[in-house]
Amino acid sequence: MEASQIKVVHIYQNTIGGNLLFYTVSDFLVFFTIFCREARRWKVRVIGVCPMYDHLHILVECDDKHRIYRFVQAYTRQYAEAFNISIGSSGSIFNEHFGRAERTGLKEVRSACSYLYNNPGEKNLCRRAEDYRWTFLAYAISKNPFSEPIVLSKAGFRLRNAVKMVDYYRKHDKPLQYKWLTAMTDKLTRLEIQQLTDYIISSYNCIDYDRLISFYGSYSQVCLAFASNQGKEFGFKEEYSPGNHLEFIHIGNLLTRTFGVANVKDIFKLPAPEKERLAGLCFIMTTATKRQIAKYFRGVQAPDNLRDTRSLSPKF
Repeated sequence: MEASQIKVVHIYQNTIGGNLLFYTVSDFLVFFTIFCREARRWKVRVIGVCPMYDHLHILVECDDKHRIYRFVQAYTRQYAEAFNISIGSSGSIFNEHFGRAERTGLKEVRSACSYLYNNPGEKNLCRRAEDYRWTFLAYAISKNPFSEPIVLSKAGFRLRNAVKMVDYYRKHDKPLQYKWLTAMTDKLTRLEIQQLTDYIISSYNCIDYDRLISFYGSYSQVCLAFASNQGKEFGFKEEYSPGNHLEFIHIGNLLTRTFGVANVKDIFKLPAPEKERLAGLCFIMTTATKRQIAKYFRGVQAPDNLRDTRSLSPKF
């Protein structure tokens, strides 16, 4: 195909109220396994997917607009259902309409790729696109870029059993559910969880890295291009959200390490006054904006009377 004939579709999805989509590793994995299953089902070639904490960027090649719509509809509905169950909620979590922009020709396609893969860097989550697990870029050249390879003959019983579970669900084309991930990771060490996370991503991965690399010539050229050019997107209006996404990580760490919340999503099972108290404390003890606090706590605001006391408090 000539360079002038190359065309990708850049899809941007935001959430209702700007609320967070992802709080835990399990959230990312549930989403990714659903997404990849549906990409194969609808025969959509994925060039890139970048799940940010409060929005999604996706690059696909598919000439059938109806099929793209059904693909997006399928994975958003399934993830919303799974996510809502995990926090005891219901209803839509994504905005009904999503941004969609066609990029034609090698120059535009490269710009769209850079824009997508550099999103985490723009939000201070990494220095290079390949350093952040949830760009999935590093998996182009390694099945375990963020952990040691799993050697089943040397692995513990629980890790071996978890690998068997992943193999079973992948063989039967089933995306992972929260309860299965909880069962798999129960009593695994942190290192084993890292290994299992890489194994799950590699087992389900649908990204066509060969196609991505074909736009540049080699993997090293891909990484160099992303490091040299942030890319641009004028096809849709992305919500501007000041502040960096590291604050969402800081809030989660504060809840679990300081306030003793076992799982950060347990906060949604608390009475409203307790959620408001925690929201206020997180505002005082981090540099998160009030908007970021509201995103994290899904609409719960930090009290206005904390505005002036914040500068006197130590930051997390």
